[in-house]
Amino acid sequence: MTKLKSVLLIDDDLMVRQALGQALEVEHYQVVSAANRNEAVREVEQCQIDIVLLDLNPRCENGWDTLQDLTVLRPHLPIVAMTARMELHQPRSNTHRVHVLLEKPLNLSVLLQTLKEVAQQTPNPQRHCHGH
Repeated sequence: MTKLKSVLLIDDDLMVRQALGQALEVEHYQVVSAANRNEAVREVEQCQIDIVLLDLNPRCENGWDTLQDLTVLRPHLPIVAMTARMELHQPRSNTHRVHVLLEKPLNLSVLLQTLKEVAQQTPNPQRHCHGH
């Protein structure tokens, strides 16, 4: 039996986290959510996360900084980034690794297909945390 892939959903908007989280759970992903950079780092330190879904437009902090922190912690962790302003989000250096950059508002079928493709390239985990 294939283990569920764990997705860390990072978005400062509670409604977005709830709606996207429910959509991902319906598609058999284990969802762990974080509202900010500190929560995201804690989840990556404590849990086996397979894929990160990161909003690059949080109102109170820079999404690229969150991305940098996660990349330092887990250099090979696949990161799917979301942004409403594509023109403003070019990586500042080669240390920022985004597997896919999706434009908001999200097309759910594109997001699910993207996560499926990324998940197929990710080895099965040994342990997970419980979703929040």
